[in-house]
Amino acid sequence: MKRALRHTLLLLLLSVATVHAGEQPGQALYLRYCAACHGRQGRGDGPVAPALGEKPTDLTQLAATHGEEFPLQAVVDAIDGTRTVRAHGVSEMPVWGEVFLPDRASPKEKVAGRGKIIAIADYLRSLQGLPPPSH
Repeated sequence: MKRALRHTLLLLLLSVATVHAGEQPGQALYLRYCAACHGRQGRGDGPVAPALGEKPTDLTQLAATHGEEFPLQAVVDAIDGTRTVRAHGVSEMPVWGEVFLPDRASPKEKVAGRGKIIAIADYLRSLQGLPPPSH
């Protein structure tokens, strides 16, 4: 990844992390792309969940299953498809990286797409009941 793009992504991540409490830019994205399966509150009980082979992950328990630490990179990787969501079998979760980061996207579009993924991950962090991150 080019240095300028890495720098832009870092600035974007920092800007998302410093958004005032109560303002959650990733919430609208989450509701649009994730809530059908994971539910409006992230508990894996969305309206599509009963039709799936396995119950979607309860996204409110991500920190609890990782020693009370929110696994930001793992969540970003799961959203963009970098990491396989399940250890065995086929995942029914869409590879959102193909939607937000298409192969033919310009560098600017890729930064915007990465920002959407980070915003969703940051919103999921807010569902954990953890104190805000310190800077």
